[in-house]
Amino acid sequence: MTRRFRLDASVPLFVGGYASRDGQIDDTQRIEARAQVVDGALRRAGLEGTTRHLRLTLRPFAAGSETPRLLLMLGYRNENGEAEAFADGFLAPAVFEALKADMLSGLAEELSLEATTNLWIREEDRGRPAGQPVDWYLGLAEDGRGSAPARGFIDSMEWRPAAAPVASEPRQTASELAVAPMSAQPAEHDEDTAADQLRRINWSLKQLLLLLAFLLIIIAVK
Repeated sequence: MTRRFRLDASVPLFVGGYASRDGQIDDTQRIEARAQVVDGALRRAGLEGTTRHLRLTLRPFAAGSETPRLLLMLGYRNENGEAEAFADGFLAPAVFEALKADMLSGLAEELSLEATTNLWIREEDRGRPAGQPVDWYLGLAEDGRGSAPARGFIDSMEWRPAAAPVASEPRQTASELAVAPMSAQPAEHDEDTAADQLRRINWSLKQLLLLLAFLLIIIAVK
């Protein structure tokens, strides 16, 4: 198939620790995240239900491992009595350390991976172009009552900081737009307005003086 299985995850969490097994101390450090299937969903052959969300766990191979490939395992496991879809990735130590360093520095808040797996798809979906959703199926277990895990190779993995939200500029209402030109008049317009007011006051004073003069004339005649 030319189409690859793809997962996107956000806000990964680093978990460090050790465990004692069979008299040995094992390093249990890992990176956990909630992931979702891109352009499709995960199903189980012979069973109802579908999911797009998986629990993604990334672990490093043991130090000194010669494995040059990045491996991926997909399936279902019982968690608190319920079947939960999971995706386990196994990375070369150098790749895991680079991802961990960037994640702790805030440079790996979103990650995505593409893998070539042995998941099944329906025959009619084989020719679907990338971008159109397709269902990926886990095969039947040997006893025919459950699902067998799927395996594959991670072809690429990328991580990046979270995208910064774009701040939208506040929009002016129609009334604000109507008032804005008036409030933005130059000082020259204010000076003209003051001069007009002075002319009106002078004219009113002149009328008042004429009225007083007329009254004085009447009084003098009487």
